[in-house]
Amino acid sequence: MADSGSKTYWETLGMLAGIIVFLLGVVLLMLVFGWTFTLFQHAKHTISATGAGPGREPLGTVIAGIGVQVALLFVMGYVASLIGSKGLQLYGVCRGVSPR
Repeated sequence: MADSGSKTYWETLGMLAGIIVFLLGVVLLMLVFGWTFTLFQHAKHTISATGAGPGREPLGTVIAGIGVQVALLFVMGYVASLIGSKGLQLYGVCRGVSPR
């Protein structure tokens, strides 16, 4: 890097890319939080509508389906946080901060 304090074109481009990747991670996390809220609102009504009768699913099947959805949301949230952290690392490297 230049010691004069001026940033080169590539350093500036790298910082901008880092900010964009970080913001993408934040947007993905917001989407996952929104989907989680919707899932739990829907799950509350789905569980209360289960029981004996024609056309109704057993409670175990409904809970297993919700468990799979929760696991997928966890994975999506984890991936979104990784994307955000990589954006911050890219930004830091372009500013001259060494990663830990």
